[in-house]
Amino acid sequence: MDAHGYRQGSPANMKAIEEILTLNPNHCDAIRELSIPYLKRGMPEEWKSIYDRAEECDAARWRPWRGYLNLFFYRDYEKAIADFNASDSLTPNHIDSPQGHSVDYWRGHAYLGAGKYEKAISYYQKHIAHVTAEWGEDWVEPDAFLNLAIAYYESKVFDKVSQNLDKALGAYQDKSADSKYYYALLKQEKGQHDKALVWIDAAIEDFLSGNYKRRSYNEEIKQVYLAQLIELETELKKPRQKAGLVNH
Repeated sequence: MDAHGYRQGSPANMKAIEEILTLNPNHCDAIRELSIPYLKRGMPEEWKSIYDRAEECDAARWRPWRGYLNLFFYRDYEKAIADFNASDSLTPNHIDSPQGHSVDYWRGHAYLGAGKYEKAISYYQKHIAHVTAEWGEDWVEPDAFLNLAIAYYESKVFDKVSQNLDKALGAYQDKSADSKYYYALLKQEKGQHDKALVWIDAAIEDFLSGNYKRRSYNEEIKQVYLAQLIELETELKKPRQKAGLVNH
């Protein structure tokens, strides 16, 4: 029986998967597939009990994926990192890539979300170095450069921020509200308010055009919202208004 003939999470799909497991209780992929509707419906206890069975059935395959799910669906950074770390032992000669990105990339995300910026920097650098060595820098995800810049900014290592924002903007074809927002913050930090205002106005334009970081089911790590951009723009205009430099 092919459960993929039905929409994921539909009653028919779940019934078909349950019938597969009746015939073969150790069908690891089917166990994992059965857990996904509970994940997406926000039922953590049901999801975890089933997914843990899939992980026990095929740890090398599904443990790094559990790290990804703990990271984005539950923001449990410690559990996500533990799962990513375990994948190194489970597949010592292979770098796992759940959802198409390496566990080093995802570890960078987890440490960024947890506010452990030095660790985040270390893993983003490791990921970028590996991809660059294997396939060239053009194959590095733009978000890796953007998030590395964010980690440097949050760590107050300001001299490393712009070079990574430039790489992100190059990869984004100069359309990235997030990158321009952090450029505005960087210029503000340096006391260059006029330049910061130019960057934040450009960031707002990109955001309104749909060029910003977001995900389908859940919030991005360090996701930027329009209200943040407008708040910074308003803040930057205040000293200019007092000096009579802003037209009303």
